Amino acid sequence: MCRWLFSCVLTCFLIPGAAVLAAPLSHSHHPLPHLRRHPTVALTFDDLPAAGGLPEGVTRVEILTRLAQELRAEHLKGVYGFVNAVDLDDDPDTQGALHDWVGLGMNIGNHTWSHPSLNDVTAQAFEHEIALDEPDLRQYAAGRDWHWFRYPYLEEGDTLAKRDDVRGWLHDHGYRIAEGTLTTQDDDWSDPYNRCLAKKDAAGIAWLKQSYLENAANFIQLGREEEQIAFGHEIPNVMLLHATDFTALMLPDLLHLLHQEGFRFQSLAKVESNPAYRLDPHAGLPGGGTFPNLFMNSRHLQYPPFQPEPAGQLDAVCR
Repeated sequence: MCRWLFSCVLTCFLIPGAAVLAAPLSHSHHPLPHLRRHPTVALTFDDLPAAGGLPEGVTRVEILTRLAQELRAEHLKGVYGFVNAVDLDDDPDTQGALHDWVGLGMNIGNHTWSHPSLNDVTAQAFEHEIALDEPDLRQYAAGRDWHWFRYPYLEEGDTLAKRDDVRGWLHDHGYRIAEGTLTTQDDDWSDPYNRCLAKKDAAGIAWLKQSYLENAANFIQLGREEEQIAFGHEIPNVMLLHATDFTALMLPDLLHLLHQEGFRFQSLAKVESNPAYRLDPHAGLPGGGTFPNLFMNSRHLQYPPFQPEPAGQLDAVCR
Protein backbone atom coordinates (compact mmCIF):
# COMPACT_ATOMS: atom_id res chain seq x y z
CA MET A 1 0.00 0.00 0.00
CA CYS A 2 1.26 3.49 -0.79
CA ARG A 3 2.81 5.18 2.22
CA TRP A 4 0.60 8.29 2.03
CA LEU A 5 -2.63 6.28 1.94
CA PHE A 6 -1.58 4.14 4.90
CA SER A 7 -0.82 7.28 6.90
CA CYS A 8 -4.17 8.82 5.96
CA VAL A 9 -6.09 5.70 6.95
CA LEU A 10 -4.17 5.44 10.18
CA THR A 11 -4.84 9.08 11.05
CA CYS A 12 -8.47 9.11 10.00
CA PHE A 13 -9.71 5.79 11.30
CA LEU A 14 -7.35 4.18 13.81
CA ILE A 15 -6.44 7.00 16.18
CA PRO A 16 -9.35 7.95 18.44
CA GLY A 17 -9.90 11.70 18.52
CA ALA A 18 -7.33 12.34 15.80
CA ALA A 19 -7.12 15.96 14.69
CA VAL A 20 -8.28 15.13 11.19
CA LEU A 21 -11.75 14.42 12.59
CA ALA A 22 -11.97 17.75 14.35
CA ALA A 23 -13.77 20.85 13.08
CA PRO A 24 -14.88 19.78 9.59
CA LEU A 25 -16.41 22.36 7.30
CA SER A 26 -20.16 22.69 7.74
CA HIS A 27 -20.92 21.32 4.27
CA SER A 28 -19.22 18.02 5.19
CA HIS A 29 -22.28 17.26 7.35
CA HIS A 30 -24.57 17.27 4.31
CA PRO A 31 -24.74 15.16 1.16
CA LEU A 32 -22.11 16.23 -1.32
CA PRO A 33 -23.22 18.14 -4.43
CA HIS A 34 -23.62 16.17 -7.63
CA LEU A 35 -20.34 15.42 -9.32
CA ARG A 36 -19.52 17.18 -12.57
CA ARG A 37 -21.08 15.57 -15.59
CA HIS A 38 -17.91 15.89 -17.67
CA PRO A 39 -14.85 16.00 -15.39
CA THR A 40 -11.39 16.34 -16.91
CA VAL A 41 -8.24 14.37 -16.17
CA ALA A 42 -4.58 14.25 -17.17
CA LEU A 43 -2.90 10.85 -16.91
CA THR A 44 0.60 10.59 -15.42
CA PHE A 45 2.88 7.64 -14.71
CA ASP A 46 5.41 7.38 -11.89
CA ASP A 47 8.68 5.47 -11.45
CA LEU A 48 9.83 5.31 -15.07
CA PRO A 49 11.55 3.41 -16.48
CA ALA A 50 11.41 0.57 -13.93
CA ALA A 51 8.31 0.52 -11.74
CA GLY A 52 7.77 -2.67 -9.77
CA GLY A 53 9.14 -6.13 -10.46
CA LEU A 54 9.34 -7.77 -13.86
CA PRO A 55 7.49 -10.97 -14.75
CA GLU A 56 9.71 -13.60 -16.32
CA GLY A 57 10.27 -12.93 -20.01
CA VAL A 58 8.92 -9.34 -19.92
CA THR A 59 11.13 -6.30 -20.58
CA ARG A 60 10.85 -2.66 -19.61
CA VAL A 61 10.84 -1.81 -23.31
CA GLU A 62 7.71 -3.94 -23.78
CA ILE A 63 5.91 -2.33 -20.83
CA LEU A 64 6.54 1.29 -21.76
CA THR A 65 5.87 0.60 -25.43
CA ARG A 66 2.50 -1.01 -24.65
CA LEU A 67 1.54 1.88 -22.39
CA ALA A 68 2.57 4.52 -24.91
CA GLN A 69 0.86 2.76 -27.82
CA GLU A 70 -2.42 2.48 -25.90
CA LEU A 71 -2.24 6.16 -24.96
CA ARG A 72 -1.58 7.12 -28.58
CA ALA A 73 -4.51 4.98 -29.70
CA GLU A 74 -6.69 7.12 -27.42
CA HIS A 75 -5.05 10.26 -28.90
CA LEU A 76 -3.42 11.07 -25.56
CA LYS A 77 -0.08 12.36 -26.77
CA GLY A 78 2.34 14.10 -24.44
CA VAL A 79 1.39 12.20 -21.29
CA TYR A 80 4.02 12.65 -18.57
CA GLY A 81 6.06 9.87 -17.01
CA PHE A 82 8.19 10.76 -13.98
CA VAL A 83 11.72 9.37 -14.05
CA ASN A 84 14.09 7.96 -11.45
CA ALA A 85 17.37 7.94 -13.38
CA VAL A 86 19.09 5.54 -10.96
CA ASP A 87 17.50 2.74 -13.01
CA LEU A 88 19.16 3.92 -16.24
CA ASP A 89 22.76 3.22 -15.29
CA ASP A 90 24.33 0.65 -17.66
CA ASP A 91 20.98 -1.03 -18.41
CA PRO A 92 20.09 -1.21 -22.12
CA ASP A 93 16.54 -2.35 -21.33
CA THR A 94 15.63 0.66 -19.20
CA GLN A 95 17.46 3.01 -21.55
CA GLY A 96 15.60 1.60 -24.53
CA ALA A 97 12.30 1.78 -22.67
CA LEU A 98 12.68 5.48 -21.92
CA HIS A 99 13.84 6.19 -25.46
CA ASP A 100 10.77 4.43 -26.88
CA TRP A 101 8.39 6.18 -24.45
CA VAL A 102 9.60 9.58 -25.65
CA GLY A 103 9.80 8.42 -29.26
CA LEU A 104 6.11 7.48 -29.15
CA GLY A 105 5.19 11.04 -28.16
CA MET A 106 5.17 10.86 -24.37
CA ASN A 107 6.93 13.34 -22.08
CA ILE A 108 9.16 12.87 -19.04
CA GLY A 109 9.58 14.77 -15.80
CA ASN A 110 11.62 14.63 -12.60
CA HIS A 111 10.84 12.16 -9.80
CA THR A 112 14.28 12.47 -8.11
CA TRP A 113 17.23 10.26 -8.96
CA SER A 114 16.57 7.38 -6.52
CA HIS A 115 13.05 8.00 -5.13
CA PRO A 116 13.76 9.05 -1.50
CA SER A 117 11.04 10.37 0.75
CA LEU A 118 11.48 14.04 1.64
CA ASN A 119 10.34 13.05 5.13
CA ASP A 120 13.47 10.91 5.53
CA VAL A 121 16.18 13.28 4.25
CA THR A 122 17.16 16.94 4.59
CA ALA A 123 15.88 19.51 2.13
CA GLN A 124 19.41 19.95 0.79
CA ALA A 125 19.86 16.20 0.21
CA PHE A 126 16.49 16.05 -1.54
CA GLU A 127 17.36 18.99 -3.80
CA HIS A 128 20.60 17.22 -4.69
CA GLU A 129 18.53 14.16 -5.71
CA ILE A 130 16.42 16.33 -8.02
CA ALA A 131 19.54 17.82 -9.61
CA LEU A 132 21.08 14.36 -10.11
CA ASP A 133 18.10 13.40 -12.27
CA GLU A 134 18.51 16.32 -14.66
CA PRO A 135 21.33 15.11 -16.97
CA ASP A 136 19.29 12.06 -18.02
CA LEU A 137 16.14 14.13 -18.43
CA ARG A 138 18.00 16.48 -20.79
CA GLN A 139 19.37 13.49 -22.70
CA TYR A 140 16.06 11.66 -23.19
CA ALA A 141 13.44 14.44 -23.35
CA ALA A 142 13.98 15.12 -27.07
CA GLY A 143 13.90 18.87 -26.50
CA ARG A 144 10.52 18.84 -24.79
CA ASP A 145 9.75 20.42 -21.40
CA TRP A 146 10.93 18.17 -18.56
CA HIS A 147 10.59 20.80 -15.81
CA TRP A 148 7.71 19.07 -14.04
CA PHE A 149 8.35 17.50 -10.65
CA ARG A 150 6.48 14.81 -8.73
CA TYR A 151 7.31 14.11 -5.09
CA PRO A 152 8.07 10.45 -4.32
CA TYR A 153 5.25 8.97 -2.21
CA LEU A 154 3.47 12.35 -2.63
CA GLU A 155 5.33 13.45 0.51
CA GLU A 156 6.02 17.18 0.23
CA GLY A 157 7.74 17.67 3.57
CA ASP A 158 7.06 16.75 7.18
CA THR A 159 7.91 20.26 8.40
CA LEU A 160 6.89 23.61 6.98
CA ALA A 161 10.53 24.76 6.82
CA LYS A 162 11.53 21.72 4.74
CA ARG A 163 8.47 22.06 2.53
CA ASP A 164 9.14 25.74 1.85
CA ASP A 165 12.85 25.17 1.21
CA VAL A 166 12.23 22.55 -1.50
CA ARG A 167 9.37 24.48 -3.09
CA GLY A 168 11.63 27.54 -3.29
CA TRP A 169 14.38 25.47 -4.92
CA LEU A 170 11.93 24.04 -7.46
CA HIS A 171 10.64 27.52 -8.31
CA ASP A 172 14.14 28.93 -8.70
CA HIS A 173 15.06 26.09 -11.07
CA GLY A 174 12.02 26.49 -13.30
CA TYR A 175 9.95 23.53 -12.13
CA ARG A 176 6.22 23.15 -11.76
CA ILE A 177 4.88 20.63 -9.26
CA ALA A 178 2.79 17.84 -10.79
CA GLU A 179 0.18 17.48 -8.08
CA GLY A 180 -2.16 14.50 -8.22
CA THR A 181 -5.84 14.29 -7.31
CA LEU A 182 -6.78 10.73 -8.29
CA THR A 183 -5.11 7.38 -7.76
CA THR A 184 -6.17 3.80 -8.37
CA GLN A 185 -3.43 2.26 -6.17
CA ASP A 186 -2.41 0.30 -9.27
CA ASP A 187 1.09 -0.50 -7.99
CA ASP A 188 -0.38 -2.58 -5.16
CA TRP A 189 -1.62 -5.07 -7.76
CA SER A 190 1.79 -5.46 -9.43
CA ASP A 191 3.49 -8.03 -7.19
CA PRO A 192 0.35 -10.19 -6.81
CA TYR A 193 -0.05 -10.18 -10.59
CA ASN A 194 3.57 -11.25 -11.09
CA ARG A 195 3.04 -14.13 -8.62
CA CYS A 196 -0.10 -15.27 -10.42
CA LEU A 197 1.64 -15.11 -13.78
CA ALA A 198 4.49 -17.24 -12.45
CA LYS A 199 1.99 -19.84 -11.21
CA LYS A 200 -0.15 -19.59 -14.35
CA ASP A 201 -3.12 -19.05 -12.03
CA ALA A 202 -5.90 -17.90 -14.37
CA ALA A 203 -8.45 -17.61 -11.56
CA GLY A 204 -6.09 -15.43 -9.53
CA ILE A 205 -5.42 -13.17 -12.50
CA ALA A 206 -9.16 -12.86 -13.20
CA TRP A 207 -9.77 -11.83 -9.58
CA LEU A 208 -6.94 -9.28 -9.73
CA LYS A 209 -8.40 -7.69 -12.85
CA GLN A 210 -11.91 -7.50 -11.42
CA SER A 211 -10.81 -6.25 -7.99
CA TYR A 212 -8.58 -3.60 -9.55
CA LEU A 213 -11.38 -2.12 -11.64
CA GLU A 214 -13.75 -2.14 -8.67
CA ASN A 215 -11.11 -0.45 -6.52
CA ALA A 216 -10.34 2.07 -9.27
CA ALA A 217 -14.00 3.04 -9.54
CA ASN A 218 -14.21 3.50 -5.75
CA PHE A 219 -11.03 5.57 -5.52
CA ILE A 220 -11.96 7.78 -8.47
CA GLN A 221 -15.26 8.54 -6.72
CA LEU A 222 -13.43 9.14 -3.45
CA GLY A 223 -10.96 11.57 -5.02
CA ARG A 224 -13.72 13.60 -6.62
CA GLU A 225 -15.63 13.79 -3.33
CA GLU A 226 -12.47 14.85 -1.50
CA GLU A 227 -12.07 17.76 -3.92
CA GLN A 228 -15.52 19.02 -3.04
CA ILE A 229 -14.69 18.86 0.66
CA ALA A 230 -11.25 20.45 0.25
CA PHE A 231 -12.11 23.17 -2.27
CA GLY A 232 -15.91 23.40 -2.29
CA HIS A 233 -16.09 22.14 -5.87
CA GLU A 234 -14.44 19.67 -8.23
CA ILE A 235 -11.27 20.75 -9.96
CA PRO A 236 -9.59 19.37 -13.11
CA ASN A 237 -7.88 16.11 -12.20
CA VAL A 238 -4.46 14.54 -12.45
CA MET A 239 -4.41 10.74 -12.15
CA LEU A 240 -1.31 9.03 -10.78
CA LEU A 241 -0.49 5.61 -12.25
CA HIS A 242 2.67 3.48 -12.39
CA ALA A 243 4.56 2.04 -15.35
CA THR A 244 4.12 -1.63 -14.38
CA ASP A 245 3.21 -4.68 -16.44
CA PHE A 246 -0.14 -4.95 -14.64
CA THR A 247 -0.98 -1.31 -15.36
CA ALA A 248 -0.15 -1.88 -19.02
CA LEU A 249 -2.52 -4.87 -19.01
CA MET A 250 -5.34 -2.89 -17.38
CA LEU A 251 -4.92 0.47 -19.11
CA PRO A 252 -7.54 -0.21 -21.85
CA ASP A 253 -10.10 -1.17 -19.20
CA LEU A 254 -9.20 1.83 -17.04
CA LEU A 255 -9.60 4.20 -19.99
CA HIS A 256 -12.98 2.61 -20.74
CA LEU A 257 -14.00 3.16 -17.10
CA LEU A 258 -12.98 6.82 -17.30
CA HIS A 259 -14.97 7.23 -20.50
CA GLN A 260 -18.00 5.65 -18.81
CA GLU A 261 -17.63 8.12 -15.93
CA GLY A 262 -17.74 10.99 -18.42
CA PHE A 263 -14.10 12.03 -18.17
CA ARG A 264 -12.47 14.10 -20.88
CA PHE A 265 -8.69 13.91 -21.24
CA GLN A 266 -6.45 16.96 -21.14
CA SER A 267 -2.72 17.64 -20.86
CA LEU A 268 -0.99 18.06 -17.52
CA ALA A 269 -0.18 21.70 -18.32
CA LYS A 270 -3.80 22.45 -19.21
CA VAL A 271 -5.19 20.80 -16.08
CA GLU A 272 -2.72 22.45 -13.72
CA SER A 273 -3.29 25.87 -15.22
CA ASN A 274 -6.49 25.87 -13.14
CA PRO A 275 -6.23 28.47 -10.32
CA ALA A 276 -6.78 25.78 -7.67
CA TYR A 277 -3.28 24.45 -8.33
CA ARG A 278 -1.77 27.74 -7.23
CA LEU A 279 -3.08 27.15 -3.72
CA ASP A 280 -0.71 25.98 -0.98
CA PRO A 281 -1.80 24.44 2.36
CA HIS A 282 1.27 25.99 4.06
CA ALA A 283 1.72 23.07 6.43
CA GLY A 284 4.24 20.33 7.05
CA LEU A 285 2.39 17.03 6.67
CA PRO A 286 4.30 13.86 7.60
CA GLY A 287 1.97 11.54 5.67
CA GLY A 288 1.78 13.46 2.42
CA GLY A 289 -1.11 12.65 0.10
CA THR A 290 -2.96 13.73 -3.00
CA PHE A 291 -3.54 17.43 -3.60
CA PRO A 292 -6.99 17.47 -1.92
CA ASN A 293 -5.61 15.28 0.89
CA LEU A 294 -3.02 17.96 1.72
CA PHE A 295 -5.73 20.56 2.26
CA MET A 296 -8.05 18.20 4.11
CA ASN A 297 -5.31 17.14 6.53
CA SER A 298 -3.97 20.65 7.09
CA ARG A 299 -7.49 21.99 7.76
CA HIS A 300 -8.62 18.96 9.81
CA LEU A 301 -11.49 18.13 7.48
CA GLN A 302 -13.41 14.89 7.70
CA TYR A 303 -12.95 12.27 5.00
CA PRO A 304 -15.98 10.74 3.30
CA PRO A 305 -16.64 7.02 3.91
CA PHE A 306 -14.87 4.79 1.41
CA GLN A 307 -14.12 1.15 0.74
CA PRO A 308 -10.41 0.47 1.29
CA GLU A 309 -8.49 -1.65 -1.15
CA PRO A 310 -8.51 -5.44 -0.51
CA ALA A 311 -5.04 -5.47 1.04
CA GLY A 312 -5.39 -8.83 2.76
CA GLN A 313 -6.57 -10.60 -0.38
CA LEU A 314 -3.83 -8.97 -2.46
CA ASP A 315 -1.22 -10.24 -0.02
CA ALA A 316 -2.65 -13.76 -0.02
CA VAL A 317 -3.49 -14.37 -3.69
CA CYS A 318 -1.21 -16.80 -5.55
CA ARG A 319 0.99 -17.45 -2.54
